[in-house]
Amino acid sequence: MWDIKCIAAAMCFATSNILFAVHTSRLLLRPNRTDDDEEEDKSSFELWKELNPTHIQGQWARMSEERPIMASASLLNVVAWFLMIGPLLQSAWVLSRGGRRLVGPHVLLAMLAVCGGLVELLARLFYVGMMNAAQWLARDFNLDDWGGNAEGIGWRVLEMIHVVTRGMLLWIDAFESLALFGIFALLFYSVTTETALVKR
Repeated sequence: MWDIKCIAAAMCFATSNILFAVHTSRLLLRPNRTDDDEEEDKSSFELWKELNPTHIQGQWARMSEERPIMASASLLNVVAWFLMIGPLLQSAWVLSRGGRRLVGPHVLLAMLAVCGGLVELLARLFYVGMMNAAQWLARDFNLDDWGGNAEGIGWRVLEMIHVVTRGMLLWIDAFESLALFGIFALLFYSVTTETALVKR
């Protein structure tokens, strides 16, 4: 049973990472064409930093096309974490010999697995929900002309909210990477001390 869950978790992690890479590369490699001649000389990053409404609108149109890839990658990442929780809890129990050996590190191992899975679930649910709402705003709402001022302020506001949301997810992903590092380090420590005991 452990093997099936571990293989399924590894496959979900691998597929999720491939989908994230495909999503990012497709967004970065596709040029964002603007109709303004004066903007052709500027790089995409410069236009983005200036919060150019035409550029931002084009980016949101591209992100809308790529949304299924991102949603699938997020879902697979959550499934991978949850498939991994069971084998990690079982490993912590077995390596601690039923709670009689190195209890502290094994409890920490179990807590990192459960917390990592729950944080991943909540973060991805929040992110998918925010992205769905942002896509709905970009598709159906008037973001060009607010109060007779046709400067595309709505697109600028939407992009700033999106940047803040991605910043939040970046730090949550950093925590998950640290949790994975902690899990593997504790497993390594537990197995090496177990083999040292067996050799005696």
